[in-house]
Amino acid sequence: MHQRLTTLAACGLLALGGCLHRDLPPDTAVMPPGALGTNGDIDTRALDIASFDFTRAIIGNPAKAATAIAALDYMGGELNSSPRWIDVDALTRLEMLDWRKRMRAQVGISETAPAQAVLDTMLGLAQAYQANDQAAVQRLLASPIFTIPPDQVAARLNDIPYNANLNAVTTQADSVLDDIGVAD
Repeated sequence: MHQRLTTLAACGLLALGGCLHRDLPPDTAVMPPGALGTNGDIDTRALDIASFDFTRAIIGNPAKAATAIAALDYMGGELNSSPRWIDVDALTRLEMLDWRKRMRAQVGISETAPAQAVLDTMLGLAQAYQANDQAAVQRLLASPIFTIPPDQVAARLNDIPYNANLNAVTTQADSVLDDIGVAD
């Protein structure tokens, strides 16, 4: 009888242990109030920016590239961690997360960089480029989120090629807002 109780207890613990093992939501940043030029719904603004800015190559406009990357990175996490977006189909959410990872690699951002550090750095770069504040640009390009030298990051931000797959994913994610009744 004692062995049977021990076996049942062990099975129960294993079952509970299995319940504890689950995928955690991706690291997701908190967008600062007023970021991306809106005091309204920051999520819809981020999706609008990502879907619009990635419809073509971003050449010679590192501020725009940094803003678009910030929006993509943020929404890649947000769509996969916020209960608000549970009605967005799983494939779209996963593709946005995948493109966040791909874009990070493309511009030299570490795949393990915290989402908040990525967001803050990219938003800071956008502001510094817009203000023509070269000291701030150089300081931000030397951020530890990057795995390549600052001049290479700058070159990559100056030349974000058009990618039809990225465009399709960001456009799909943005169009889902209409499908689930979220107004711009």
